[in-house]
Amino acid sequence: MSTTAYGFDAAKLRAARAAARTSVAHIAREVGVTERAVNLYLAGTRVPKPGLLPGLAKAVGVAPADLCTVEHERLVHLRVFAGRSRAQMARRLGIAEETYRQLETTGRRGTRAHYDRDRDEWIAWDDWAAPAFATTPERLRAALHRTQEYWPVLREQRWQKIREADPQWAAMVEQITKRAPHRHKR
Repeated sequence: MSTTAYGFDAAKLRAARAAARTSVAHIAREVGVTERAVNLYLAGTRVPKPGLLPGLAKAVGVAPADLCTVEHERLVHLRVFAGRSRAQMARRLGIAEETYRQLETTGRRGTRAHYDRDRDEWIAWDDWAAPAFATTPERLRAALHRTQEYWPVLREQRWQKIREADPQWAAMVEQITKRAPHRHKR
């Protein structure tokens, strides 16, 4: 399961629970977790695993996205809202898990279309992939675009952590990459 923050908002869970007038015990039974876990989610001291989000949402009568606060929805958010792990999403899309991880991280697709043998035609990526994310092609395109925009920010955050953990090694790698010829973008 990805450790990427997906925007769970305890206040939204509390509001949805109040609106649904449901008990902690009911939510716990529906989701398959302990009442203590639900209380921790409600208090905001623990974030539920992404796979639990659809069950929590169903238990309080809302959509998974309604329990989250996300400024810019990326592919990771759509996957979590659909209640799938990276491995499950990769299988659903019919691609390798590492290929899917790269897609979710960078927004770079290996293909722009998919051949549907039953219909004997090529289908645009967003049209055939949208059902796997339980969303519309338009929303999927927007999330893909935001994922592509966010990748340089994420890459810099990761490098900053590496620089802090091992400055000497990071400096050496940066020196080597400055000397290496740059590949052109496709």
